[in-house]
Amino acid sequence: MNIDYFIKKYPKTRPLLEPEIEKIYNSIYLSNRQGSSGATSIAQKLETWMHLKANKFIRDDKNILEIGAGTLNHLNFDKSYESYDVIEPFKELYLNSKNKHKVDNFYSDVGDLEKKKYDYVISFATLEHLENLPYIVATLAKSLSEKGEFISSIPSEGGFLWGLAWRIGTGLEFKLKYNLDYSNLMRHEHINSCFEILFLLKIIFQDVEVYKFGLGNHFSLYQCIKCSNPKFENIEKFI
Repeated sequence: MNIDYFIKKYPKTRPLLEPEIEKIYNSIYLSNRQGSSGATSIAQKLETWMHLKANKFIRDDKNILEIGAGTLNHLNFDKSYESYDVIEPFKELYLNSKNKHKVDNFYSDVGDLEKKKYDYVISFATLEHLENLPYIVATLAKSLSEKGEFISSIPSEGGFLWGLAWRIGTGLEFKLKYNLDYSNLMRHEHINSCFEILFLLKIIFQDVEVYKFGLGNHFSLYQCIKCSNPKFENIEKFI
């Protein structure tokens, strides 16, 4: 993979959902985000690692932007913030969140951001979903302050252990409950692999540190990636 790979392949086209899954998509999405079933509840407990690992790098009293903030569950892991802004297009996820009052500004799209610099741009299980990943990451890199950091925790999508885990966890539960193929939903949702995400971040940032919940890309469940020092000459190629 190189810069040309990302220029030619993005934005991606999201695979279509099967009609039977599309009918129940919104309720499934909310259930997964809220951890309201047995398998999704276990998944959320495992996902705690992503939040705790990222928090080790986030200093208090800084300006934060979270992308794909969902139910605002990262704010359960309280720290002291100067300001906390979020990008989340699916408003239904946070409308009833107990953490809503902790957020200063809500945005629906990266294009809605004001000209503000952030000490940290963070995300949790978000980058694998983005159709125009290079444009969004490049735009966010430009929103960092001089010593700002881009910190993203992701599932090891495309790796062996991650694939096995969802097939015997949420995938099996989904099959038993609906008699439908969960892999169709996963292909629709997770359109970027951890391999693509890692390679892109190394194109956009000079300094990239990777921490894994497991070993390597194939035998880990999650990864936390800390990036700094944007390469502006590469960023301009994506914007």
